[in-house]
Amino acid sequence: MIPLSYKVVKIDTKTAKEYIHANHYSKGSHNGPSPCYGLFDDTKLIGVLMFATPCSENVRASLFGEEYKNSVVELHRLHILDVTPRNTETWFIAKCLKLLQKDRPQTLGVISFADSTEGHSGTIYKASNFIYAGMTGKARFYVDQTGRLRHPRQAGVNISVGKAAEMGWVPVIREGKHRYIYLLNKKAKYLHKIKKDTI
Repeated sequence: MIPLSYKVVKIDTKTAKEYIHANHYSKGSHNGPSPCYGLFDDTKLIGVLMFATPCSENVRASLFGEEYKNSVVELHRLHILDVTPRNTETWFIAKCLKLLQKDRPQTLGVISFADSTEGHSGTIYKASNFIYAGMTGKARFYVDQTGRLRHPRQAGVNISVGKAAEMGWVPVIREGKHRYIYLLNKKAKYLHKIKKDTI
């Protein structure tokens, strides 16, 4: 049972990033995640979900094609404190998806990844009615001096091993990620079917 004291509201980027940097295994996030939503128990922030624009144009176009690539967002970060009861994550995700439709009505689809290196298989996404879309390949990431996991593409620029070494970042090979998608409305489902039929 979800406590009556729980509420989900849109929060500012700074608050969301501070929470994620303190609690999520990656210790970091997209530079400009938006929109971000917080799970509160009365006035205490106990969870955060961030949406963000996927850095790769190929990822954005993979759902509906080039024409609709700007209608795709990524469920970028999700974390809830362990004090919450069972099913809180699926409840929180559902609330955030509804708010996303209200705040960003032009969004047609959501893409997310479950990191197998961390032992994640995407169980929470399956329970939230996301569609499984296979796995990505292994990829090189970096870990900075603070232990934060860094994406190999920063601010639209691919970071070479040499450039990473100059910054004190250590390369690490991450296993593939499980890929999930969520289609927000009938148009999205139609466009996704057309895209699959053309592959």
